[in-house]
Amino acid sequence: MTPKPKILIVDDDPLNVKLLAAKLPMDQYETFRAYNGEEALEKIAKESPDIVLLDIMMPGMDGYEVTRKLKNNPKTRDIPVILITALDEPEDKVKGLKAGADEFLNKPVHTAELAARIRSFLRLRQYQNQLKTRTESKQLFSTPEEEKKYLQSTFDTPSVLLVEDNDKDIRLIQSYLNGEGYRLSFARDGEETLSRVQGEKVDLLLLDILLPGIDGFEVCRRLKDIEHTRDIQIVVITCLQDLESRIRGLELGVDDFLVKPINKYELRTRLKALLQKKKYLDRLHVNYETAIHFAITDRRTGLYNHGYFEHMLETEIKRSRRHKHPVSLIMMDIDDFKQYNDSLGHLAGDEILKELGKLIKKNIREVDLGARYGGEEFAIILPYTDLEGAKKGAQRIKKIITAHSFRREISIPSKKLTISMGISSYPSDSASAQELVQRADEALYTAKKQGKNRICISPSN
Repeated sequence: MTPKPKILIVDDDPLNVKLLAAKLPMDQYETFRAYNGEEALEKIAKESPDIVLLDIMMPGMDGYEVTRKLKNNPKTRDIPVILITALDEPEDKVKGLKAGADEFLNKPVHTAELAARIRSFLRLRQYQNQLKTRTESKQLFSTPEEEKKYLQSTFDTPSVLLVEDNDKDIRLIQSYLNGEGYRLSFARDGEETLSRVQGEKVDLLLLDILLPGIDGFEVCRRLKDIEHTRDIQIVVITCLQDLESRIRGLELGVDDFLVKPINKYELRTRLKALLQKKKYLDRLHVNYETAIHFAITDRRTGLYNHGYFEHMLETEIKRSRRHKHPVSLIMMDIDDFKQYNDSLGHLAGDEILKELGKLIKKNIREVDLGARYGGEEFAIILPYTDLEGAKKGAQRIKKIITAHSFRREISIPSKKLTISMGISSYPSDSASAQELVQRADEALYTAKKQGKNRICISPSN
């Protein structure tokens, strides 16, 4: 079975713990419980949860102190902490955020909002873990001079775009952010916002919902649908206080939600946290580009090369054993590729490989790793993905490749480029990286034997 994300619920009232646990489906999450601050710290050290749901008002060590201890410990500071409490004064929220809490939800907690927040934080945890793994692996392949140059590189000043049509609100938020070190610019409606983000670097949007023309919800939806804008952090600022609007925003990909009148310290704290998240995402992208200079990519396709693939697969398997999450592998091969080389020449064949490499890189997640395994064979490592998830991913990629018009296809009449794919998964059908490759290769061979242009799963499944 696929290991589930682990969530620790901390509250001194057993009934509150039970009610909160009931909001977390047993088939999706593994929950465990603590009833005071000291017990919470002990269980966090022992269990390494993915998220902590933490009450504030507890006897002895309160939630603020537990949060500070977690965030001051290098081993636990990246664990998201959601404070859940009956306290609803702005000062209470600011105090929690200053202690290092990642979120602050009021009792009674709405199930849909809690679920949306948990999904968001789990994605962030995956980005953090993957960044750490890629950074450590990059150091093994780089020279001291290259590493020094990389560590000395800095990112631009964070860019914040405020989308607001009210001059008074613009001046107020501008005064709140003075001295914070951000490059702040302004837009007055949805159309201008969409135009601005296409032409300039934007790290974070402060987005009003009630805008003339295209509203904030539609702006958010469009940005999250475009590859090069979906990582922009979006904070909705609005006078709407109803829960349905907040949940709708979260479902569209909004990263945070603030209600007017805005508290200056809460705004600053939220922005700091989200810009740190944006930095994680940027680092994932930059790591890939930097890796080119470290000679771990295949020059023909732009994907990672065979050596780096083997290293990362071993790394992912080791990390999977530690954290008990699945890792899947897709092996794929171009059908009848020899015909392209024989009919058109090897240069044309290289163009097809290059084009296919771009398609793969564009259509996998940030945490996935695409590689050229050799010849016309490719591999995709999918962390946090079980067999069923890998199958869906393979079907999506195959559909994209089938629909793509390769430039060289027209040179061979009645010939459409197709691929065969084989899938395996750790630990469901493999006990090691070597066996994972062997199982996926066997499935790929089966796909070829059964007529090509198809997806097959490891024979043991």
